[in-house]
Amino acid sequence: MDKSLLTVQNVSFSLSHQVLLDAISFAVHKAQAITLLGPNGAGKSTLLKTIAATLFPTQGCIEFMGKDSQSQRQSYLKLVGYMPETPLVMPELTVKEQLQLVARLKNCVFQEELIEQCQLGRVVNKRCNQLSLGYKQRLNLAGALINKPKLLIMDEPLNGLDPHLIIDFRRMIKELKKDTIVILSTHYLAEAQMVSDRVLIMQQGKLLDDVIMQVDTNLEELYMRHTHVQETV
Repeated sequence: MDKSLLTVQNVSFSLSHQVLLDAISFAVHKAQAITLLGPNGAGKSTLLKTIAATLFPTQGCIEFMGKDSQSQRQSYLKLVGYMPETPLVMPELTVKEQLQLVARLKNCVFQEELIEQCQLGRVVNKRCNQLSLGYKQRLNLAGALINKPKLLIMDEPLNGLDPHLIIDFRRMIKELKKDTIVILSTHYLAEAQMVSDRVLIMQQGKLLDDVIMQVDTNLEELYMRHTHVQETV
């Protein structure tokens, strides 16, 4: 087997004595789309943040292309793009101004083709506080792609989008995964079925299954078999 590009090894994370991630391990050997599935509180966002190096694991380690997310964080971050669940917008800046600022912060060159790639042409000179949620999500994606990452992390990128925008994002993910490792979380099982090469099913901070997607994979059945929802009063 080829040497892994991304290695997540025994990653645990605790906060105020609460275990949010419990010894998560997996490896990725090639460009592909990987979806994290699980009920609310499963640990998906926390895992994505540790892979994005915005959180450091309490135990374990993460490496991408030979770079350690903690001891070599600056080199690691040059290879990674992160799209958080809540869009990051600078209200008084235009779309282009925000992307130019992000490029300076990431010490890279802003490329005009990013506007076209993320379909921001209609709003490029509009202030960010005037954008719809869909355009904020596209701006969020453009910010994550600005350093041309080889590992793209997307936390619930489809939240709140109408069907047309979900289709647009699906197309972008399928294009990006040709030469980029894309790791995303979503609650949309149908979308996960369509874009994913691999699905990681989580609950209560544990990795329950690592599914290589096939034409006949019944993701809904697998998800229901592995997970349960705890009723709240």
